[in-house]
Amino acid sequence: MRRTQFLTRPAYALALALASIGALGLIASPAEAQKKDDKKGAAAKGPQPTKTFVPVYTELKTMLDAAAKRPDVIAAKTKVTETERAYRSARGRTAQEAARGQYDAAVAALAGLLTAEKAKTDELFTKTGNEADKFFAGQLAFTYGGLAVDKPMQRRGLVAMIDSGNVPATELGKYHYYAAGFAFDMKDFAAAETSLKSAIAAGNNGADVQGLLAEAQNSAGRPADALATIKTIVDSAVAAGQTPAADVIERAVVISYQSKNPDAADWAIRRVEFYPTQLGWVAAGQILRERANFGPNESLDISRALDKAGALNTSTQSVQREYIEYLQSAVGKVGVLYPGEVIKIANQGIKATALQATDPFVRDALAEANRRLAADKASLAGLERDARAPAATAKTVLIGADTLLSYDQDAKAAELYQIALGKPGVDLAGANLRLGIALVKQGKMAEAEAALAKVDGPRKGIAQLWTLLAKGKVVPAV
Repeated sequence: MRRTQFLTRPAYALALALASIGALGLIASPAEAQKKDDKKGAAAKGPQPTKTFVPVYTELKTMLDAAAKRPDVIAAKTKVTETERAYRSARGRTAQEAARGQYDAAVAALAGLLTAEKAKTDELFTKTGNEADKFFAGQLAFTYGGLAVDKPMQRRGLVAMIDSGNVPATELGKYHYYAAGFAFDMKDFAAAETSLKSAIAAGNNGADVQGLLAEAQNSAGRPADALATIKTIVDSAVAAGQTPAADVIERAVVISYQSKNPDAADWAIRRVEFYPTQLGWVAAGQILRERANFGPNESLDISRALDKAGALNTSTQSVQREYIEYLQSAVGKVGVLYPGEVIKIANQGIKATALQATDPFVRDALAEANRRLAADKASLAGLERDARAPAATAKTVLIGADTLLSYDQDAKAAELYQIALGKPGVDLAGANLRLGIALVKQGKMAEAEAALAKVDGPRKGIAQLWTLLAKGKVVPAV
């Protein structure tokens, strides 16, 4: 079972849940229950075992109590604990496999010391005559399972107690949850899902329960159902004014990406909404680009968003890849499209050591951009003049706006995008996206959000990235 925060189910919690029943007097031992039943005039309380069951129960309980005190069992239990700790701290597949082998051997050795107790536990289930007997048999099966580190027996005990109908309603959700946990560890994902849904039906519907349900569904080969369950967790947290747990969002990103779910980019973007980390920003941009199969214009706007977010200030492998994507989009297929931006980004990448000045692609891109820079800058005034002409076409206006945007002349670019939106045949989604970008760069966030909200179709994900920037979701300063 994955040990993520939202799936944690510490064993002591189950022990407390079970102990609380006895502490509250809700369930007596078979002998105690029988004594109460034998008292004249006393109302029967709790489940009443059959008289033929009590001696067998007592015999097994005596055996288990004695076994728990035996030096050989104590030493074997200590060995299990030590090997489990070593397994959990092992790093690397080879080390983990070796540690797991030692743990399994320790568990097997412990079980070898308790064969008589296991046989008697199995026998106890054959002696049950009513639902109360089934409950008490489940108790001792769970006790034996804990002593022998026998998860199947622990689950069998829990299920027997649940099926007996004698678990108090206030505790039933917990029992179903822990039964699911054991089923999950045994890789019986169908049983885990059934128990988890029963836990939820019994009122135990916290994020940890929902999270384990999602893991069971995903492990059973139903990632779409798992994502729907995680969406419920996230939506519930947001509705309650809370931030969803980071590992919940992380699982959604991983599950959706690995299963090639069409919502993978949406989940990656949503992770940035709650946790705008450098890794999250870069992953969101790259997943969006990969899944949408964008051309250079859209890819450029993704790279610009990551740069604006402060996500390109390192030299990690993913950032190196992003700088190359950025330059390829700005260079274009027939020469450098935006020489000023190419020079700025190439030098920024070199400074961050994410790019190497000696790399042939970087070197050639810089050389071509520097060669074209003066002429390109000299053309800006003419491009703007042509774009503002009353008879200018949408294409002419957008060429001027895009060029000005590449030189960070954002106010002028925004004006031209507004003009373009009034031209016939304009690509509304593209013009509104670039208008939103120009407005974000000016700090006009409310206006930017309004423009970006009008972007639909394939570019909507890019607009969502820029909307997050308008909301201030940038990488925190170190």
